[in-house]
Amino acid sequence: MHSGMRKTLSFVALVAGFGLLAASALASVSQEPPQNTFRWSLAVDIDYVDPALGYYAPTWALTYATSAKLYNYPDAPATRGSRLVPEVAAGFPAVSKDGRFYTFRLKKTYRLSDGKQVTARHFAHALFRVASRRMDSPGFPFMADIVGAQALNEGKALSLSGVRVLGPQKLQIQLKKASGDLLARLAMPFFSAVPADLDLNREGVRPPIVSAGPYYIAEWKQSRRIILKRNRFYRGPRPQGVERVEVDIGLPLETIKLNIDRGATDAGDIPPSAHAELGRRYGVRRRSPGRYFANPVGGISYLAFNHERGLFGGPTPLGNVRLKQALSTAIDRRDLMNQYGAYAGSVHDQLLPPTTLGFRDVRLYPRRPNLAKARGLAAGNLRTAKGIFYCQNRTPAPQVCQHVQSLAREIGLDLDIRLFPAGFGEQSHRRGRPFDLVTRTWRADYFDPYDFLFLVDGTTIRPANNTNVSYFDSPRFNRRIKAAAALVGEARYEAFSRLDAELMRDVAPVAVYGVQNDRHYVSSRLGCYHHHPVYGWDFPALCLRR
Repeated sequence: MHSGMRKTLSFVALVAGFGLLAASALASVSQEPPQNTFRWSLAVDIDYVDPALGYYAPTWALTYATSAKLYNYPDAPATRGSRLVPEVAAGFPAVSKDGRFYTFRLKKTYRLSDGKQVTARHFAHALFRVASRRMDSPGFPFMADIVGAQALNEGKALSLSGVRVLGPQKLQIQLKKASGDLLARLAMPFFSAVPADLDLNREGVRPPIVSAGPYYIAEWKQSRRIILKRNRFYRGPRPQGVERVEVDIGLPLETIKLNIDRGATDAGDIPPSAHAELGRRYGVRRRSPGRYFANPVGGISYLAFNHERGLFGGPTPLGNVRLKQALSTAIDRRDLMNQYGAYAGSVHDQLLPPTTLGFRDVRLYPRRPNLAKARGLAAGNLRTAKGIFYCQNRTPAPQVCQHVQSLAREIGLDLDIRLFPAGFGEQSHRRGRPFDLVTRTWRADYFDPYDFLFLVDGTTIRPANNTNVSYFDSPRFNRRIKAAAALVGEARYEAFSRLDAELMRDVAPVAVYGVQNDRHYVSSRLGCYHHHPVYGWDFPALCLRR
């Protein structure tokens, strides 16, 4: 069967199934939520509830409400909300003179949602689970510099030798070499406290998820709903503004917007076309009071070229540079961002977003297409002139992909779009999938420039759960990224700034076209709102009008 016909048939079947799910979910949100319950509506499901595996922005918004970490970001808007503070750690660690040994003392006041006191063993086991090859966690690259982590991940060891429990409330981590961003990495949800006997399961554990934050995940019925409840044993400083959070899943964007209008839902995904009218009606605000909010985030929207395939890859690790530069020159960045609706963000062409330390605007590619230049770059470099383009089936991704497809034809490149359900990470994140181009968005895991250069670090490539979905693997640039990551202070930021400009100008491993805003439309029931600069939604800090 022709691939285009197969794509159409599978898409029709998917839409039909999605409609059944939507009809079922609609019945569950026909009335106003119960008192002191915040209702959030997602058009598509999250990936996992297991903290070692979840790696999706809505998932992390939920884990921010449910997890407790050694270090965390406070429930506050920017800039205070982006400053790392001790959470379960009693203060900042004692660090050896060579910068390789970190010793943490823990507070005694934190308890898991099953009532057990949080100890060093709960963090040691979280680190062990992420490093274990039996989990295949996307968090592993963020801890690969811990002594023994690589051996455990490769199945050559049974324990994580660089993590030591020195007492009930004392933990030590040994690094291979000094690092300037260890504490920021430990603030990622992967490394939050978990029960010391939590199973190793590549598919993830199931709810209820025992955790030590203000809330815990009590229920997850896939593609239907998620329920968060208060952790009644929580004694930390974070708020617990609502009794519970209900997340319904699977409604069309238009239905979610109507439910927010009438107060049956408090917030959720809405159609891109709705934002302009909402901004005019309510004004565009950054914090309470209000009904419509837009705030910048550390995130980029981009196209990833697959360097392990013949169209954009080879014969050297840098790949088919001129064809990558041609498509980067041909795309219309302004129109691509317009597909996301009003207030979605701004055009961009570099890996580092403007909110990141080390960013320097070098303006490498045009906002509008320069087709004459693009055709010149593509001439003689089209190879087969045919490629497979992976794309989500959720608006506005199909429109973005069709736009790219149309302009690619202008330079002689025929891209066959293959649509997949939103959250289709398994398709592009698993090495060896037959695609040449894929649409991606990336949101900062933590506040450091490496978290964006990480997207083209070839040393992180694994069989599955990859973040480097361009599969760009240049030994020369891998060494330079590694060297920059070992620096601290201004030298670190300057090194990453140079790398960003050189990679995007001379190699173009990806084509960045925009930076993002979070846009939140809320019901009239919501009394307290602020945008969290790391996680977007801050469920513990919400409050509802009586």
